[in-house]
Amino acid sequence: MTQMGVVQRYQSLLQVNKIALTKPTTEGVFTGMCRVLRKLVPYDRAGLSVYDPEHDSLRIVYLYGRHENSMFHVGYLINRKTSQSGWVFENKTTMVRCNLATEPRFPRDQDIVAEGYHSFCSVPLVVRGNSIGVVSLLGRRKHSLSRMHANVLEELSNQIALAISSMNPRCPSHAHTRLVCPRCIGAAGGKSTVSKHRQDLSVWGKRGGRGRKGQISLE
Repeated sequence: MTQMGVVQRYQSLLQVNKIALTKPTTEGVFTGMCRVLRKLVPYDRAGLSVYDPEHDSLRIVYLYGRHENSMFHVGYLINRKTSQSGWVFENKTTMVRCNLATEPRFPRDQDIVAEGYHSFCSVPLVVRGNSIGVVSLLGRRKHSLSRMHANVLEELSNQIALAISSMNPRCPSHAHTRLVCPRCIGAAGGKSTVSKHRQDLSVWGKRGGRGRKGQISLE
């Protein structure tokens, strides 16, 4: 990579980090990152999917780039057992494929190709060792996305992972619920975290603090 390329990559990391710290919504954080990413990676569509415990699947929550009439729309549930995004989520490992037509691996690959996409890159969003979602890129040209592009996507996605997690709160010890256990809050963050959630903990205590009442809804 040229010196100019290194400088641009570093500046992009700073830009995305600022976006993650200042944008108040998941959409603002994700689309902000995508705009910066466009300067570094030649992709046609980007998607953000987060884990949906109610359906035990990944749900597409935002798309960037043209996606009219696509079956992969916002709200679409991605099977985490039979999809690239699901594999990446489960294994916390990036996957990039340069020619889906000749590298079929998952049932929906043919649908992606039918929509005109041939390159597919997905990276996991991991916070404190827990997968919370996946960022994916699609390219219409074969071999338009490479391992080098995947590395860039990993770096930028790492900058937004914590922000995305804080806007979509879940207890890492109870992945199948949108509830946060007070005991987990205290154990994970110590006194500072308990202080931050003191009001929620007070409500929990007034409700008895045991059994089914031992979790606080963040809805």
